[in-house]
Amino acid sequence: MSTIVVGMGMVIAMGSGSEPGERKERQRTRRPSSVARPCASAAREECAGFFAANGISTPSTLFDTLSDTYYFAKNRAGQFVWGNRLLQEQHALADVKDILGKTDHDFFRRDIADRIRADDLAVMETGVTVKNKLEVIDGGNGELTWLFTTKAPIRNREGTIVGIEGFSRDARRSQDTIAPFHEFKACIEYVQEHLTENISIDHLAKLSCMSLSTFERKFKEHFSLTPKQYVLHMKVHEACRLLPGANSIARVALATGFGGQSYFTKQFRSIVGITPKQYQLALAAGRAGNAPSFHRKGNHVEAS
Repeated sequence: MSTIVVGMGMVIAMGSGSEPGERKERQRTRRPSSVARPCASAAREECAGFFAANGISTPSTLFDTLSDTYYFAKNRAGQFVWGNRLLQEQHALADVKDILGKTDHDFFRRDIADRIRADDLAVMETGVTVKNKLEVIDGGNGELTWLFTTKAPIRNREGTIVGIEGFSRDARRSQDTIAPFHEFKACIEYVQEHLTENISIDHLAKLSCMSLSTFERKFKEHFSLTPKQYVLHMKVHEACRLLPGANSIARVALATGFGGQSYFTKQFRSIVGITPKQYQLALAAGRAGNAPSFHRKGNHVEAS
């Protein structure tokens, strides 16, 4: 698995010939149910004993109290060995045991799951912690979830990397958490009401009664994005809402204030990792149960 780095540290996964383990896993899931059930059961049992087998303490129950952050832990094969209560609720699971042995491919379209898997592999292969990386996750209905994710390798008692764990902070839930401060209420409302216009960051600073430098510094502290990046993401978010039912990408570009289709496509790809057309194809294929994966050909990302 190789990756393309795009935008603010985001990556999009590309398939390669270096994924025999993952291909075997997919092939195994296609076998008759009489064979798949024992395999799934064995995987759950192995994942249930992951922490004990590696001499690691099980995650703290305090993770279940987090109201805006998903906690997850996976083994090297990408199978979940733990998830906090918020993650269980997100995937409509009754108990942590229900997530054991599953992978991101059980919950997301293939292209999204491949992208997450590429991130995980990079952390496990390099041993380097990734902090507050922006991830854009599509639920399959055109709605995007913006996550700020931190991932770190899990090491066993000998120091060998045996998996990955991390936190994904839901940007919307986090905004609700900081809402009592009201520092940015006026400018956020202005952005939402004027997405089709050329929004001046200086004007947003004045709405917040701050100097430009203070506004930009405080805004990034709260949202982990600069004001300019936030405006761009909101425009892309609105575009993702419009694209599923749009007959013309050019009209979506105009409706979201990007102007020309070429500029819109460039900015959209810098955030989501694929072009607006590829996004439409992925949504349509996802609804049909056959989502495409995306890979690089020359300087372009193509579907397959």
